[in-house]
Amino acid sequence: MSFQIRPLSDALGAEITGIDVSRPLDESTFAAIHEAHLAHLVLVFRDQQLTPQQQIDFSQRFGPLDVHPSQGKAHLEGYPDILVISTKRENGRDVGIRNAGPKWHSDLAYRERPALGSMLYALELPDRGGDTGFANMYKAYDALPADLKRAVDGKRALFHSTRSSIDARHPIIRTHPETGQKSIFVNPQLTTGIEGMDAAEGDALLNMIYFHNTRRTFIYWHQWKPGDLVFWDNRCVQHIADHTRLDDPDYIRHMHRTTIAGDVPF
Repeated sequence: MSFQIRPLSDALGAEITGIDVSRPLDESTFAAIHEAHLAHLVLVFRDQQLTPQQQIDFSQRFGPLDVHPSQGKAHLEGYPDILVISTKRENGRDVGIRNAGPKWHSDLAYRERPALGSMLYALELPDRGGDTGFANMYKAYDALPADLKRAVDGKRALFHSTRSSIDARHPIIRTHPETGQKSIFVNPQLTTGIEGMDAAEGDALLNMIYFHNTRRTFIYWHQWKPGDLVFWDNRCVQHIADHTRLDDPDYIRHMHRTTIAGDVPF
């Protein structure tokens, strides 16, 4: 199958055109996509027309799916593998997660096995706003000042979905299980402290890392188009959603997300 790959920025990301992921892919095509994902970290498949099951089928080529722990409240009816990200309301209630990803984060980092990656499919988009930022944590680690590298060497951080308790402990610097490259894994949305460090000292160190991680040279901002399916590597990429128009009643951003299960960070 012939398709084209075009880098989207110097930081990370590539656009893939000329391929219909709703159809079964042969092994050589899938291998090329997998290689592109490892190289570019974020893949944007343009002009897709997917049913929920087709999105699930394509996602499962990369591994088993991880059902989001929202207790079914934000899952697509009949498809527990699909999480609804939406500003829509029906009968006075949100149809999905309205304010997803308000800070930089990696998905499900508070679990023992964080996500390998996520696929987000755009169904309805606003006329403006609703972009997603992606940050390359390989580049962030490589550019981390020597004193900060020494300060976090071998240390583990505490993660939770809220700050009320702790669910997981993961390395501040994790090693990608496929590429062997190191990246920064802590993030301001889900990291609650550093194991064995005083809270104030740990927070000060984390804040320096967070500031460093958001340097412009590490980031690609994706402006969504109808039919975009975006797949990012959660093991070395952090992301954030632009919610500046969240309270605007004319702002409709409706998407379906599948999540590929990952492994224990090391």
